[in-house]
Amino acid sequence: MLKLIKLSNTGNSHQIVKVVFSVILSAITLAVVSGCNNESLAAKQPLNVLFILTDDQAPDTVSAFGNKNISTPNIDSLAQQGMQFTHVFNQGAWSGAVCLPSRQMINTGRHLYNTGLDARGVNDPTFKATHQSFGETFKKSGYDTFQTGKWHLSMNVWRRSFTHGKAIHQNGMSRHEKGGHWDANFTDFDSSKTGDAAFTHYKGGKHSTEVIADAAVDFLAKRKANDKPFMMYVGFLAPHDPLHAPDEYLARHPIDKVKLPENFKRYHPFDQGDYYLRDEVLAGFPRGTNEIKDKIGKYYAMIEHTDTQIGRILAQLNASGQAENTLIIFTADHGLAMGRHGLMGKQNQYDHSVRAPFIVKGPTVPAGASAPGMFYLNSVYPTAVEMAGLTIPKSVQAPSVAPLIRGEKDVAYDTIYGAYRHFQRMIRSQEYKLIYYPMIKRTQLFNMKSDPLEMHDLSHMTEHAARIQTMMAQLEDWKVVVGDPLDNNEPEASYDAFLKLTWD
Repeated sequence: MLKLIKLSNTGNSHQIVKVVFSVILSAITLAVVSGCNNESLAAKQPLNVLFILTDDQAPDTVSAFGNKNISTPNIDSLAQQGMQFTHVFNQGAWSGAVCLPSRQMINTGRHLYNTGLDARGVNDPTFKATHQSFGETFKKSGYDTFQTGKWHLSMNVWRRSFTHGKAIHQNGMSRHEKGGHWDANFTDFDSSKTGDAAFTHYKGGKHSTEVIADAAVDFLAKRKANDKPFMMYVGFLAPHDPLHAPDEYLARHPIDKVKLPENFKRYHPFDQGDYYLRDEVLAGFPRGTNEIKDKIGKYYAMIEHTDTQIGRILAQLNASGQAENTLIIFTADHGLAMGRHGLMGKQNQYDHSVRAPFIVKGPTVPAGASAPGMFYLNSVYPTAVEMAGLTIPKSVQAPSVAPLIRGEKDVAYDTIYGAYRHFQRMIRSQEYKLIYYPMIKRTQLFNMKSDPLEMHDLSHMTEHAARIQTMMAQLEDWKVVVGDPLDNNEPEASYDAFLKLTWD
């Protein structure tokens, strides 16, 4: 604070004034330069990115989102310190393994039928050099890019994307008979070697969630102050079946304490397509109440165990001193039915399966904020890139949701499209959802405001005929946007022709 100085009328007064103004000018200059230097340092310090992806985690399986039957304190803390988007969707699947196309969309930022990656996750026939993957964009921008856990795409795309890798799970899942979560297959990457010699394969020897968390913690612990900025891709296998969790977590959810979901059904009202594929036969027909409660309890145990391991990663990030300069995005590849609507898997268009939990935390993200979002998981890629101050590649089709984080708007899209093979198509707004089943020419309509659990089909009511017609037209518009090859008149033939042309 500057004080007024009374100057005497002496011969030295002019010199005193010069000295005083010199001191003031130096102080102002120092403050300005210091401020500029701080701003410059902040501007020059690249934002780190930590992307956490769980597998098969339904959108309501976080206690911060209102589920009082589960304890997820570490995910809760992300929600409290960051921003939650309540309506984020997997765009769909051309495969029973819904997790594969989901990861293709996440890692390319492109729509369901335009990823350029094949149906087996092995080759990348049209994923051109001019197209960049999620990790590749950061890698080309000078970041250390690290991946651990479930990958499920080709290792060619992996090499393009990452500089570091430990405890990589190349496959889609670890089946019970092949070790399950207790002894899953993993791979470490050594950048000093070339070809196949760069990869070492081994069995995890303990729960997959712990193996993956160990790798992430180790990567952060070994970093030095002058290292490059990092982009981490942490892909947990949990809570995908087999439903394996440590005993202490299983003990928290005995059958007599587990509540059935309100929209539980013993059967789905009709065969919606792939009704007897692997996911659906994990439980008997009709669905037994005790069997479903048992599975839900184990499912919750896996999520709580995963939450604990996420806590370890966040603790190490804090210890590294980089937490305040790291953008964290937490989500899942899609949801899961677990007895709701008489279904077990994710091969359906109900919200419990097509939506995912979604949290963003970072230095410019408003704490405790929430918005609908109305976007797809493929927006993870462009959002992270934009918020890190990098340029979004032209090959990316999904929009960044940074404007939503800044509060400029609440939703990215007015309507959302969904698909499952040639069996199902979906269009929904925040108010209504229409599901169309091309093979059996059946339609469902739900009021998502008054009936969020989708228990009351309104499609038979004449007052909704005009709405159904409008929504079917919107669905056709979306099919053009995403490159959907389905012909409603010949669904199976049109889809088979597309698959043969693209992936044979």
